[in-house]
Amino acid sequence: MATKQRIAYLDFIKGVCIVLLVSFHVKPTGHELNQTFLMPIFFFLSGLNFKTYDSFGSFLRRKVNSLVVPLVFFLVLGTIYYFCRNLLETHFNVNESFSLMPLNPIKNNTPMWFLFVLFSLNIIYYVFVRFLPRWLVIVLSLVLGGVGYWIASSGCVLEPYLDMTFVALPFFMLGNEASQWGIITYRPHLLLTLALAVATIVWVWLDTPVINMLQRNYPSPLLLFGMTTMVIFSLFFLCQRVKRPVPVISYFGRYSLIILGTHYFLIGPLKQVFGALLPQLAGTTAIYLITLLLVLVMEYPVIYLLRKYLPRLTAQEPFFYEGWRLAKTEAATKPQPK
Repeated sequence: MATKQRIAYLDFIKGVCIVLLVSFHVKPTGHELNQTFLMPIFFFLSGLNFKTYDSFGSFLRRKVNSLVVPLVFFLVLGTIYYFCRNLLETHFNVNESFSLMPLNPIKNNTPMWFLFVLFSLNIIYYVFVRFLPRWLVIVLSLVLGGVGYWIASSGCVLEPYLDMTFVALPFFMLGNEASQWGIITYRPHLLLTLALAVATIVWVWLDTPVINMLQRNYPSPLLLFGMTTMVIFSLFFLCQRVKRPVPVISYFGRYSLIILGTHYFLIGPLKQVFGALLPQLAGTTAIYLITLLLVLVMEYPVIYLLRKYLPRLTAQEPFFYEGWRLAKTEAATKPQPK
């Protein structure tokens, strides 16, 4: 079966972003800037690959395979992980371990909010594209982005993560529009790319905004949507110069979903081990870098094992096939006699 040809620079961009995201979770204080533009970039890249396919049933099945199935799998994995950790901390008191589990399952694997919001985005955007003219899709996406920003600024929360979905919608729309413009194949002159990158760096340096979508921590609308858009296109045009896979980074980008779903379970134990063995180095840059390096190294066997033994649960292969079949049986692939 022919596999979809991968675009080298898209894997590279995702690889850079997922490594920065892991580094933020290894040391969540002191360098918040590295998380500032990461999630908007991921939403932009997701919008870039948005397709309606031939029917809503086909579209829904693909999104369930690529988003819902890994979301459920990684949440179950997180629930098992934290329950086992609670057992150890409570000296195997089962009742107390259950009582310590959060009511919101996403808190067992916090990065999974991204998959939840991304699935909601895809459904909303599919409805927009199917029933509304293109100009109205753009306007409505921007309006809802402003609504989500206003809700967060008012200190309100729309569950389940609906206000975050609204804020992410303009970035998702921008990615889809960029795809319509042919940005995947468009490569501006290097001088123009460098000029845009320099202007973006200067702006970011002067304002240094912090964006944390999960905590609803946003700067002004201009910085949230305007500066972030400049960062996205600067990074995008710079990385377009990458013509072939870059060792390590492109590999991490290709399997960024697995890293997103598993890195939390590696960071916690490593921090506890280092805290017990090297308490004098706790909080230092050396421990931070060592932990980050070990997490990334440990992701190699994790990726290998999940790809090999659980590919359908990690979106490496379809979980549901046509007709929502659970397995592609030989009978299902043979043409049926008329």
